[in-house]
Amino acid sequence: MITLYLARHGQTQENIARIFQGHLPGTLTEEGKRQAAALGEELQAERLDAIISSDLKRATDTVSIAVGKRNLPWEQTVLLREIDWGDWTGLPIAAVNRNNLPSNAETRDMLYKRAKRFLDYLKLHYDGKHVLAVAHGQIIRAIEAQLRGIRPEEMSHIPSMQNAEVRRFVIA
Repeated sequence: MITLYLARHGQTQENIARIFQGHLPGTLTEEGKRQAAALGEELQAERLDAIISSDLKRATDTVSIAVGKRNLPWEQTVLLREIDWGDWTGLPIAAVNRNNLPSNAETRDMLYKRAKRFLDYLKLHYDGKHVLAVAHGQIIRAIEAQLRGIRPEEMSHIPSMQNAEVRRFVIA
């Protein structure tokens, strides 16, 4: 059994600018730093054995602030990166036709399969542990869909996470 605390990174300048961040590093705003600190306070009383995060800067900065001086093993992985928006990366959300995903973007099905690979990895390496995973909105939605048995085409029904929000799951 694994207890998974799944958290989204703090607010970024790119969130404020409403652009497709994708695999861009992202820069936490002052509010994002406060959110990360509040996440740390929220998790202070929780048992944590390890941390897994996206390797993108906005996620690693969130972990650094939230975890502070807790000395925990920390693994960074591309499995927890945000969806790859391809040619949309860096563009304002309002500037694209969201019905025509670029051919070089990661599809919903691809993201869903990556979420499954992450969960398989977690089960293989973290059985019996309490794990904090810090990632991004779309991959978190795909992970939650996998955990709840929701098909990829229905992932949009899962409520979006707010910046630095955390959700707890028990994986048998």
